[in-house]
Amino acid sequence: MKIKQFFFKALLLSILTWGTVEAIFYFDPYKKYDLETSYNAVIIDKYKRLQETPSPKIVLIAGSNFAYGINSKLIADSLQKPVVNMAIHYAYGTKFMLNQISPELHKGDTVIMGFEYIIESKGNKSEQLLMARCFPKAKEWMEFDDFFEEIRENGQLRINTFRTILERLYKNKEINYQISDTTSVFFRGATNEYGDLISHYNNPSKKPIPRAILSDKVSLKGAINDMNAFYEAMKSKEVKVYFVYPTYSEENYVLDKKIIDKYQQEYEKYARFPILGKPTDFVFADSLYQDMAYHLTQKGAEIRTKKIIQLLGRISF
Repeated sequence: MKIKQFFFKALLLSILTWGTVEAIFYFDPYKKYDLETSYNAVIIDKYKRLQETPSPKIVLIAGSNFAYGINSKLIADSLQKPVVNMAIHYAYGTKFMLNQISPELHKGDTVIMGFEYIIESKGNKSEQLLMARCFPKAKEWMEFDDFFEEIRENGQLRINTFRTILERLYKNKEINYQISDTTSVFFRGATNEYGDLISHYNNPSKKPIPRAILSDKVSLKGAINDMNAFYEAMKSKEVKVYFVYPTYSEENYVLDKKIIDKYQQEYEKYARFPILGKPTDFVFADSLYQDMAYHLTQKGAEIRTKKIIQLLGRISF
């Protein structure tokens, strides 16, 4: 009897505890503030532009190397087509990001992929769920391995949210992010009308430029397979798809050249989509980078964008 009472009390305590976590998750006192300021919420503005921009349009998709490193106005003015920069963060993974843009692509559109060397197919479910907190439609782009993974990831999201809310209540501090300041980078208002990140323009660059974490034990084959499937699906919609290598700072390229050479070999072996240029086309002096090996300054973005325009000019665009 005592054992039954113990388990009953333990079960009741678990239900009450989880009920508290669930209630705070749904009645998050910071939700409105986060919708206005969180970098995850930038998808609301980017997706609105994607939906509202008429075809034929050019859509850019990658992680932060495209968010930082593109001047979309240069592309739009040069190629006389509207541009939508959908790049946010590499951690979402290729499958999620390509699922994100696929339904909004139509005949005559062009997609330029520029995924990082650290890109994965599956992506980080925690990051994907954080986006879905701000933009519920993002749930449609997620793919779980099974029911148990879905339960586990959603449960972890609630626990992390509960912990974060308690910390914020204790600190009781809100940050007023501004493009004009010299510190803020990742917040909802950090992009221009095209979707390019511009919040770092006033910020001092780091010296030296930190490396990205590349590994010769990691294969990009899964991500390339996602891109192949996307390319084949877009051909039936008469949407053109191209790939350009990500940008990478010169000093870090020297350190990681063997790994990048391996990745280039994988692209050349497995990719069925057209690749414009080679990795060295997008390797620039460290002085053109902001805060890591992928993140260009405003000047660096202009140089990189002109290189992409030049490569596009060599094909029947």
